[in-house]
Amino acid sequence: MDLFEAYRLLIEAASAGADVRPLAEAFNRALAGEPLRPDFAEAARQLAEEARQAAFFNYLATAAALIATAAVAYLIYRYRRLILGWLWLKIWGSGYLKKGHGTPNTLLFDEEVSAVVAAVVVVAVALAIAAALSPGTAEPFSALGLLGPGGKIGGYPDTVQRGQPITLHLYVYNHMGTPMWFVVYVKVDNSTAEPPLPTPPVLTMQRLLLHNETWTQPFTIALNATGRQRLVVELWAYYPNGTLAYTGRWNQLWIRAK
Repeated sequence: MDLFEAYRLLIEAASAGADVRPLAEAFNRALAGEPLRPDFAEAARQLAEEARQAAFFNYLATAAALIATAAVAYLIYRYRRLILGWLWLKIWGSGYLKKGHGTPNTLLFDEEVSAVVAAVVVVAVALAIAAALSPGTAEPFSALGLLGPGGKIGGYPDTVQRGQPITLHLYVYNHMGTPMWFVVYVKVDNSTAEPPLPTPPVLTMQRLLLHNETWTQPFTIALNATGRQRLVVELWAYYPNGTLAYTGRWNQLWIRAK
């Protein structure tokens, strides 16, 4: 099977809630040139099916627990007089309470107050069910950074000899809510044009990142011309339909070669 089909199956399994870390590791080894494991498709489909079944039973258990809670709340409301009367007799009979001189307060037996309490319980249960079945998701985004030779921000070379190797580090973060197949193009030119640049890349790096995963990759290039030049890194992404699209994320570093 080709990588795009494997990518589609991996995303399908991840969307179902499966732990796709072993599949992601196998996929990245394939991106590095190793053959894709022969049982990749079967493993991905099995993980997706198991995750769907687990999610279904989890929804059932959550719904059952919330319905039981609502039923208990209704029974307490329906038989509140008997329950409070029984508690009153138990407490009074044990001598924990003594008659005071205040006026009687029947707020707990007031029909309007009880109706409000019941409405609040119903709304709370409905909101709990909705939150359990449809959890919220944060706004998706990706990030691209260019780090110095030490793998941190700073220490960037300003002037180098022509042809001298330069080591920098690439930083990519995925918060798209789904596994992403990222491709990074490293380009060199002396213009101030807005990326994506038409200049062909001098280096291409790619990796599949799971949601909330980071990728730090060292790379080495050399400037083969003198003068002030711009090193540009562009973040692109493959999608399950095979489309390679520019994400709008880029970074740059100006360097003078002598």
